[in-house]
Amino acid sequence: MTTMQKRINEAIHLTKQAEYLEALTLFLDIYGSEEAPPVQDAKAASGLSYFGLSLALVQKKYRLAVDLCRRALDLEFYNGDHYANLAHVYMISGQRKKAYETVQTGLRLLPDHEGLQRARRQLGVRSRPAVPFLDRSHPINVTLGQARQQKKVVVAEKRKK
Repeated sequence: MTTMQKRINEAIHLTKQAEYLEALTLFLDIYGSEEAPPVQDAKAASGLSYFGLSLALVQKKYRLAVDLCRRALDLEFYNGDHYANLAHVYMISGQRKKAYETVQTGLRLLPDHEGLQRARRQLGVRSRPAVPFLDRSHPINVTLGQARQQKKVVVAEKRKK
């Protein structure tokens, strides 16, 4: 294992331990820049998605983070961590639908991946639209969905008492 790979593994470990600022600092030191790290082989790709995740969480550079995670997936499409990291970036950037699609794609390839299953649980399951033949974003569905959600909250509060 090369020195660079050891440093990448250390940065990945820091990311997994939620030490995002330290991980980002190390990634920037390793790659030299956040723009387009020169990574072309699958062995070195392991750090890209974690770099993207750290970049999104610390500096809120979502577009760049998504690009890094996608590059990692292009190089290692069989790594479930890359799908989970990309989904996480989508979630924190407010793109829930893309996060869900990413998790589903990853689960189709790797149904037993713990990180993807955890991401799926965090995303939850959306209820069917109140009026199924209308688009989910149609004002009638939005209003009825909000009313349905409020009713669930009220019922849950009554059960607590």
